[in-house]
Amino acid sequence: MTTTFIITLGILILSLLAPFISLYAVSFIKKKDYRTHIKIQKRLFWTCVIAVLILEIQIRVAGGSGSLVANSAYTHTSFFKTVLVAHIIGAVLTYIIWGITIFASNKKYKKRETLPGSFSIAHKRLGYVSIIGLFYTAITALIVYIFAFFL
Repeated sequence: MTTTFIITLGILILSLLAPFISLYAVSFIKKKDYRTHIKIQKRLFWTCVIAVLILEIQIRVAGGSGSLVANSAYTHTSFFKTVLVAHIIGAVLTYIIWGITIFASNKKYKKRETLPGSFSIAHKRLGYVSIIGLFYTAITALIVYIFAFFL
């Protein structure tokens, strides 16, 4: 196994687990354990951000995204290219929305607003969008991974 394969497999596993860990964090809201919810979400977010950075560095070291998927017979098919672009766009948008949710919530929480507070409705909606985005990112990452390394 190559280093690239191991790194991408680890990040794929993290991507597949992330929406479920995020849902687990949501379960603490129902128990009014906001601190645990916050801790899990922040750690998961930063772990995923660091993982994406590691993946990007590995892609560059390996010679770019083309070399990463060069062994696949599907690399040049329109289906693969479409799924790859859709995955990247979806993942970037998800991480932006997730990051905005975390940073805006953190700002409100530090101001000691009572929970749930004035931002709660927006937070809840952004949270659902982020979790749906995490599922989308996981599914499309799995498809890209299978096509890049196994088909």
